[in-house]
Order: sequence, then C-alpha cells, then structure tokens
Amino acid sequence: GVALDGDGNVYVTDTRNHRIQVFNSVGNFLRKWESIGSEDGQLKPWGLAIDNDDNVYVADWNNTDCSNNQIQFFDSQGNFLRKWGSEGSEDGQFDKPAGVALDGDGNVYVADWNNHRIQVFNSEGNFLRKWGSRGSEDGQFDRPYGLAIGSDGNVYVADTGYYRIQVFKPARLT
Repeated sequence: GVALDGDGNVYVTDTRNHRIQVFNSVGNFLRKWESIGSEDGQLKPWGLAIDNDDNVYVADWNNTDCSNNQIQFFDSQGNFLRKWGSEGSEDGQFDKPAGVALDGDGNVYVADWNNHRIQVFNSEGNFLRKWGSRGSEDGQFDRPYGLAIGSDGNVYVADTGYYRIQVFKPARLT
C-alpha cells in the first residue's frame, strides 16, 4: 500500500518486514514504525489510507506470524490510537483485509479479500454497509484487493481473481 499525507510525504507498507516506512516527496527516508504480533500497534500491514488529519488506517491481515484480521489506526508518527475488526465473516469481521480507502466524508472502505466483499465503516470503526459476494457477475468479486475513491466519489475495486477493475457509483452503494 502507498498513500500521501497532506505534506506530500509518502507512506509505504513494507509487508514482509512488518512495518510502515515514511519518505518525503523526493524519496528521503523520514521514519518507520514496525512490530510483528497481535497486540495493539503490532501488525503485518497490507493496504493503508491517510485521513485529512494525517492519521493512518492500516489493513492488518492474518498470516503465519500473527492472527490479526483488523484495521489499525495510528497518528502520523506511528502511535497506536485504536483498532477494530476480528476474524470472521459477519459484519465488521474480516478474512484478510487488504485494501483501504477513504471517501470525502471520512468513511473507511475495506477490501475484505477472502470474504469477497467491500465493507464500509465510519472513521470510528462503526460498520455502515457492505456489498459483494463471490462470483464473476457485476458487483461480485474473487479476492478484491486494492481500493481507490475518485474525486467524484466513484469507488474503484481491483478484483484480483477476475483480473479486472470494477467501478461503483456512490448512489449504488447506499
């Protein structure tokens, strides 16, 4: 995952090394935070997104090193603030959260990779809605991974199993 903060700094998930690295706009290293495990602030990061206050939402997924299936929330310096989610298939649960994106209202969209769906939360982590199921039809997925939200509010989803990008208009998501 890659995201920019308000100053143009680049945040990168370094998944194999269990860390987030931060670089300035010309590529100079600024800082990192790292720690593998299941405690608060420990993670194996995949996707990330940054809000208007430069806080960082990180998709932290289950792997052989830890059993996390959650979204963790940090300030711009890497200080843990809160988390939500657990392993499962119910609303608010994840099976390998991969991509994260924020809309103009600060809602958090999460590509729930192995549950073949997109879940949406408010900035506090409260579940709002979901869509998708496993399949090849429009609105269905096979392991959605990346997410982006355009300035027009359209949601772009990288559907890795079917090698396609699906685009959803905001009106269709309510």
